[in-house]
Amino acid sequence: MKNKFSLLQYSVSAAAVCDTAAAFSQVVYTDIEPDVALDEPGESFGIDLDDDGLNDFNFFNKSFTTTVFYMDIANIKALFVGAFDTMQNGIMGSYFTLSGGGGYTYYRPYALEQNNMVGSSNNFFNDNYQTLAREVDKLDSPFEPTHDGNWYSFYGVQILDHYLGFRFTDEESVKRFGWVRCSVIDSGRTLIIHDYAFELQPDYPIFAGDTISYVNIYDQENTLGASVYSFNKNVYVHVNNFKNTKVVIHDLTGKEILKTELIDNYSTIDMSLYSAEIYLVTLMHDDKIYSKNIMIE
Repeated sequence: MKNKFSLLQYSVSAAAVCDTAAAFSQVVYTDIEPDVALDEPGESFGIDLDDDGLNDFNFFNKSFTTTVFYMDIANIKALFVGAFDTMQNGIMGSYFTLSGGGGYTYYRPYALEQNNMVGSSNNFFNDNYQTLAREVDKLDSPFEPTHDGNWYSFYGVQILDHYLGFRFTDEESVKRFGWVRCSVIDSGRTLIIHDYAFELQPDYPIFAGDTISYVNIYDQENTLGASVYSFNKNVYVHVNNFKNTKVVIHDLTGKEILKTELIDNYSTIDMSLYSAEIYLVTLMHDDKIYSKNIMIE
């Protein structure tokens, strides 16, 4: 295995980085130096965010033979990530369920891009083995192996410097959000783990890749004097001062789908071109930020 780095080795250096980061912001950032590379079956790596001696998230490189859909026998080569320690820990992604062969649910973590939002409006799953990239080679099939996972390198395009979004709860049951930057190369057979960060403020979102800034997404006092609501396929925004006020809209995966600057105190945003039902609408003016979940019928 190349570029191994154990949790014990970097615990001291990570603490130093955290102390420095906390002095300037609310984001706790850890650089894994050197990067961890899981390039052989049987290798694993864990991250213990709250230093309780139990890993909150584990990464695996696996190769094994098992039964798959409709009880076919297949060789599996896969990269997994899982949430551990508590049921409140989770990884941001999606899932689908197969009903045949007794039924099975597959969890697929998103490969987020930089500045995608990770927060309470997203879906998080606690399963221990969630599929980053997988190859399924049925022993009795004349066809080529099949592949799946949002981190698999389809068409030869490697997944470099993308982000896993996570939610974790510490020993005091405080919920926080964060990200892990990873790359998947070698046709989905090598996982490289670069660094990670989480928002120290409880229940506050973080943007993927953010290492230094505290983002006050939820302005409980609504100092912008904002009103955000929806009707039919439109989002309506009213603010007291529209000048230099930006509006950003994310879907439930954390993907930014719209970003613009308001040109009036009253604005209408047409959402008919987008397919999701729930969005996070964020208004930003100087250091003031207001955010609200909106449902589009």
